[in-house]
Amino acid sequence: MMPRLNRTPPATPVSSSNIIQAKSDSDIPQTLSNTPYDNVNSSSRYKRPRQDFSPGSELQDLKQEILEMLNKWKAEQQEHFSKFSHEQSSSLAKLVKEVNELESQNMAIQKSYLEIEKNVTFINKQYDDLIKQIDALDKEKQVYRHCIQNLEAKIEDLQQLSRSSCVEFRNVPLTDTESVEDLAAIVTKVSTTVGVPLNKNNVRDVYRLPGKPGTARPIVADFTTVQAKSMLLESVRTFNKKQPKEARLNTQKVGLPGDWRPIYVGEYLPSSSRKLFFAAREFAKLNDFKFCWTANGSILLRKEEGAKRILVKSEQTLRDLARVDQRAPRDLAQVNQ
Repeated sequence: MMPRLNRTPPATPVSSSNIIQAKSDSDIPQTLSNTPYDNVNSSSRYKRPRQDFSPGSELQDLKQEILEMLNKWKAEQQEHFSKFSHEQSSSLAKLVKEVNELESQNMAIQKSYLEIEKNVTFINKQYDDLIKQIDALDKEKQVYRHCIQNLEAKIEDLQQLSRSSCVEFRNVPLTDTESVEDLAAIVTKVSTTVGVPLNKNNVRDVYRLPGKPGTARPIVADFTTVQAKSMLLESVRTFNKKQPKEARLNTQKVGLPGDWRPIYVGEYLPSSSRKLFFAAREFAKLNDFKFCWTANGSILLRKEEGAKRILVKSEQTLRDLARVDQRAPRDLAQVNQ
C-alpha cells in the first residue's frame, strides 16, 4: 500500500486591490532620527521590572532568612562559647589554685613525713637499745634469782639446823596463868605417855609461838640433843600406830584439864617448809597417799605400805605427782584453796 502523501496547497493569488502602498519620505535619515525608535541600535535596553511575587524574589528572601538564622545561631553560639570559656577559665583558675594548695599541703606532708620518719628511726634505735637493756636485765635477773634461791636455801638450811633439836606440840590448850615450868611439865607428860624417859633437864628451852590471842598456839620445845628429839618423835609415831584413832595421843591421856583434844607432835619447821608440809598433807588426802611425814626437816610421801618414799622438794613436785597419778582428781591449785 502506498504511503499517504501530504501535498502543499497552492499559493493564493494576491489581488491588486489588496496591495497596500506605503508612502516614502524623501529625507529618510531625518525621518529615522525623529522616530521613537531612533535608539534601536544602542547598547542599553529596557527590562521589565521584576515583581515581588516572582520565584527569584522568594528564593532571595529564603536565602536572606537562612542567613539571618545562621547569623543569629552563630551569635548565640559565640555567646554560649564565651560564657563557657569564661566558666572554664574560672574553673581552671580555681583548679590551678587548688592544685597549688595541694602542692603546698603535699610539701608540708612530705616535710612532716620526713620528720616522722626521722622520729621513727630514732624511736626504733631507742627501742633496740631498750631491748638490749631488757635482755641484759633479764639475764641479770636470772642470775639474781638464782642467787636468791641459793640464799633462801642456805637460810632455810640454817633455820633447819638451828631447829634440828626442836619439837612442835600443836593443839595443846592454853591456860591463863601459864609459865615456862608449866610448858616444860606438859612436854615431860607427853614424853612419859609415849614411853620416853625424858625430864626437864633434857629440855633446853620451851615457849609458845606468837599468834592470835585466845587460840591454842603451838608449843616449841628445844631439846638438849637431836637424839632426844628423834627418840620422842619416833615414840609418838609408834604410840599412835598402836592405838585406835580415838585413843591416840590426846589431852586426857596426858592428864591436861578440859575437853578431849588430839595432840599433834612433829618437827618444828620453818615457815616455808610448814606451808609445803601443809600442801603435801592435803595432796595426800586428795590423792590417796597413806603416809605424809617429816624427817630431819625433809617432807616425805608414800603411796602405801612398802612403796617407795617420795621427797617433796617444792610444790612443783606435787604438781608433777598429780600429772603422773591418773587417779588424782584434783591438782595443787585446788589443794591450796
